[in-house]
Amino acid sequence: MAEKQRNVLISNGQELIGQLSWPAGGGSKWLPYSIEDAREALHPQLVAVQNFAEATPLRFAPRREVTAKVVLHPAFLAKTYFPASLLRDAGLTILGSRPVKISPRKQRGGATSSLETASIFVSGTADDFLSMDGKLRDATTAVGKQEQFARIELIDPYQNEEKLRIRSDSKWPNHVHITLHANESDADILVAFRSLVEELGGNVTARGLRFVPGLTFAGVQIAPEKVAELAKFSRIRVIRSMPQLQGDWQLKGTLTKTFNKLKIPEQTAGSNVKAAIFDGGIANAFPGHASEFASSNLQPPLPGELAHGLNVTSAFLFGHVEHATIALPVPFCKVDHHRVLPTSDSPEQALDVLDRIVTALRSARVSGSPYRFANVSLGPIATFFDDDVHEWTSRLDTELADGRTLCTAAVGNNGLLDGELARIQPPGDAVNVFSIGAAGSTKRKWGRAPYSAVGPGRSPGYVKPDAVAFGGSDEEPVPVFNPIAGGVVAVAGTSFASPLALRVAAGADSMSRSSFDPVTLQALIINACEYSPRSHTRPEVGWGRIPLNPEEILYTPLDVVRVVYQGVTRPGHPQKAQIPIPTGLPSGSFIKLGATFCYRAPVDSAHAINYTRAGLWVRCYKGPKKSLPLFGSGMYKTEEQLRRDSMRWDTVLHNKCRVGVDDLEDPYFHINYQVRDESEAVRSEDAVPMPFALVVTIEAPGVTDLLTRIQTQFPILQTLSVQSHAEVTSGGAP
Repeated sequence: MAEKQRNVLISNGQELIGQLSWPAGGGSKWLPYSIEDAREALHPQLVAVQNFAEATPLRFAPRREVTAKVVLHPAFLAKTYFPASLLRDAGLTILGSRPVKISPRKQRGGATSSLETASIFVSGTADDFLSMDGKLRDATTAVGKQEQFARIELIDPYQNEEKLRIRSDSKWPNHVHITLHANESDADILVAFRSLVEELGGNVTARGLRFVPGLTFAGVQIAPEKVAELAKFSRIRVIRSMPQLQGDWQLKGTLTKTFNKLKIPEQTAGSNVKAAIFDGGIANAFPGHASEFASSNLQPPLPGELAHGLNVTSAFLFGHVEHATIALPVPFCKVDHHRVLPTSDSPEQALDVLDRIVTALRSARVSGSPYRFANVSLGPIATFFDDDVHEWTSRLDTELADGRTLCTAAVGNNGLLDGELARIQPPGDAVNVFSIGAAGSTKRKWGRAPYSAVGPGRSPGYVKPDAVAFGGSDEEPVPVFNPIAGGVVAVAGTSFASPLALRVAAGADSMSRSSFDPVTLQALIINACEYSPRSHTRPEVGWGRIPLNPEEILYTPLDVVRVVYQGVTRPGHPQKAQIPIPTGLPSGSFIKLGATFCYRAPVDSAHAINYTRAGLWVRCYKGPKKSLPLFGSGMYKTEEQLRRDSMRWDTVLHNKCRVGVDDLEDPYFHINYQVRDESEAVRSEDAVPMPFALVVTIEAPGVTDLLTRIQTQFPILQTLSVQSHAEVTSGGAP
């Protein structure tokens, strides 16, 4: 039978990227309050904070500082309106921020709706808040500073009861997980914290402290009745119950077909690329394909942990086993299996596992050989909060921000729980992680597996899971080869969807001779996802279901062309990415245009509302000054609209639209890179360049020579040189 004709993707779309000017701002800003309004509202509030500071005992207030919340009017949510100079001139330290919803005293048009805004944590002494009050009431204060006061909705002490996130069903009621506003260099604050814990009859656990910029995490053993008193410590941001590790989905279905007798391939991957899988062990049952690593003091795995590790690793190495399979495929790359289980049945079990994962990722990076791929199919049971990130999330986001590793993570199997308890589990909410949920079937008609955790995530990272892959169900389990079990076994869960998704990336990477950055592989997969707005919703399946055959990422039908751009953008240097639509397409016809942007971003863990420090402001144009609403219509919107619609600060942008051929005149994307630090704007000259990936799909139904037309008009564009699977596993052609 003749091979089906198809197009291979265009791999050098970056040749169509050039510089472009950026339009001026969108006009004057509406001001809800006058300085007189601000004085009337804020003066008594500042006095109350000053009194609160004076009344707080020194043991709760290191440096004699207390924490207060400065809540902005929703009209000033954007980073450019952050009143940083006003706060710092008063001697206050900006600690972090989180999103809140408020009904401000005054809204445009007399509306009374509840709107999202920023609550900024600041630390200062009674004198600092007195100084701020003095500047507020001083008629000679500069107009610019007066305007900053008018952006503030309220100022309020951060009360201890607001910090408590304690579960009534906690397995370890005598232990809590604490997040502090402190850096590793804040020795006096950390000493004061330890002293208070000991004074209250508790102790910081032997694990000690863990740090990300702006935050410190600690486990504390303390009597439950003392937790509210501990919460009075001014630098505590949140107190949570200790998390347990997630459990497996308990599959009720079984395999209804008999599979052929299979064995591990003797031939090994020709690629030198390695993937790290963090799980329960493999007992070195995949010789030549996977090696197990574990610390010398780690106890042997329990049978269930070993089975989980074997099945997760097998899913990545060999994929799900088709019924007609007579021989397992040669894997696309080798695996370093880091056994992070068992962990003790102690309050810090989930945090110990995180330490092992971070240590392995960091060691590989420091050695100069970072893992190109990684998978995490385990994590903590942690109730999702929109206003704060978990230690699992913030530490992995920090570790993966350099973009050198594509890390998939299972979002959790809690989708059958009620309400908020069904939402994604850490680290599935991380912005630098490829978060994977489970589809219940490989068939044409499919949906989210009922157990698969749902979104949305927080903003940024609102679309979570990023995508779903086949994870099995009672009706259609995932068949995987387990060498210790002696054959194919049935499994189901997001734990197995995650490595199956990563296998697609590894396959595309091998077949393309590692032509693409890890983040580009993620963009390619998302761009190829299957999604129907009539059958699916973003909170359930993210951007859609991932095809399990890597060839579906690299090839398209004859009337579809996929173009990959790998670019680098710099603040203050907007770019124009031309979309290669050929002229001469049938007049009156329509094309389907799909686009996916992906990038990695450094994070501000202390600023949950402005979590990412970098963002792409992208607009699509049908022609000069003719906007195409692919990522949200209109050049200028409110910050809240930008967050929810065009998702300017999200690390993934993806959409598709239908557009008339006659409306197109040299279409292009307008790309602007914006940066912020601690929620504030950053000078362009102080920011570093940021790599990004753009994948564009052009579909012209019935135009089977579309690729030829594009390359004739844009001869600089070249298709990818793709290796066959046989070439991949044999080391490839020279």
